[in-house]
Amino acid sequence: MILIASLLTLVILAGLVIGTTNIIVKTDNPDFKNDPEFYKALGNHLAEQEDYTRAIVAYETYLLLAEDMDVRNNLAVLYYRQARYTEAISQLRVLINSEPENPSYHYDLAVNLVDKFRNTLDQEFEYLSEALEEYETADELSPGYENAKENADVLREVLQLE
Repeated sequence: MILIASLLTLVILAGLVIGTTNIIVKTDNPDFKNDPEFYKALGNHLAEQEDYTRAIVAYETYLLLAEDMDVRNNLAVLYYRQARYTEAISQLRVLINSEPENPSYHYDLAVNLVDKFRNTLDQEFEYLSEALEEYETADELSPGYENAKENADVLREVLQLE
């Protein structure tokens, strides 16, 4: 009887181990719950595994404990991938306030504003006007950046500003 119970337990445990995804994130901090670097590493790992929902939670937890522009940027990218444009826009605004000379942040904000207009029911023309300004800023900061000028030209046409 004990042998059967032991075998049954072993089979159940093996099934649980085989059916789970192993996440290995190392930290030297015994109090990892308060270690922002743990959550950054966890977020990076989960993002690599394309587990965006859990990666977002890890990155958000990091930002509750510390500030990091790379983590905030990663969070904006993951929000965008999940079509959570409002959240991505919010993160990008923080990034722009911190580094206004970074053309990537302006460009990414413009992309999110345009996609929010195109892909949601929240279709305010102000999003397109702001996107135009952000594309122009990206191109001013780094001429030719990611076709920002061409995107701005298209928006001017859409907004009938030419």
